[in-house]
This record gives sequence, C-alpha cells and structure tokens, in this order.
Amino acid sequence: MYWLAYVGISSDETGSSRAERLDREPERVLRTPVEAVSWIAHMTAKHAHCTTVLLLGPRDGTGHVGDDRHIAHDAINNLDALRQGDSVYQDFARENDRMHLWVEAVTTNGGSEVHHDKENRKARPDWDSW
Repeated sequence: MYWLAYVGISSDETGSSRAERLDREPERVLRTPVEAVSWIAHMTAKHAHCTTVLLLGPRDGTGHVGDDRHIAHDAINNLDALRQGDSVYQDFARENDRMHLWVEAVTTNGGSEVHHDKENRKARPDWDSW
C-alpha cells in the first residue's frame, strides 16, 4: 500500500472527486503513513492562514491552524487513519482561498483502496502511540 498526494485550490470547501484525482498525476507518492503525515504537516505549516480554532482532546483549549499544536493534533488523527489503510482529506483557509490536501490510499497492485470516506476521516486519536 502507498498513498498519492494531491493539492487543490478553490474559493470554497468544494474540491475534486477521488476518481478525478486518481486520473491525474499526483504531487507526491508517499510510501509510509509517517511520510504521508509529514507531508500534510509540512503543507499545513507552510500554507495555512493563521486562524483561531478549538482543539479537541485531552489538552483541549484553542490554537491556530498551522501552529505546532494544531499540526500535532491533526497528525495524531491522520496517522491512525493512515495506519488503517485509509485516505485522509484536509482543507484549510489561506488568505484569499482554500487549500485542499488529499492523500489517497492505493494498493501496491495499482488498485484504489476502499478504506476512505467521502469527507475527511476524523479518527479517534491514540495519544499513547504518537
């Protein structure tokens, strides 16, 4: 199994379909869940517009999209989903638009995985494994 990474830019929360993404060249081919989480974290830190958000989990509180705490929180959820063979979809505001990140799970024989949700999968965090 591996993951294909795609980026999209739009003025709202809509994006391309999984089938449309798989028909085009990916930004990256990611070989491990950790590599995929690192790519999402890097893209979020580099491109996210700083906005206050509420964090859920044992630490709760507020943070900012793109700050270290928020990225670590998302990384825990994403790593769990990726380890299960799932795709991960995220999007966030930039200054004048939205960036969509799609990490599509694909089997090593070239077939697309079935373990993905239409919307971003928000897995329950496993705080001890991070």
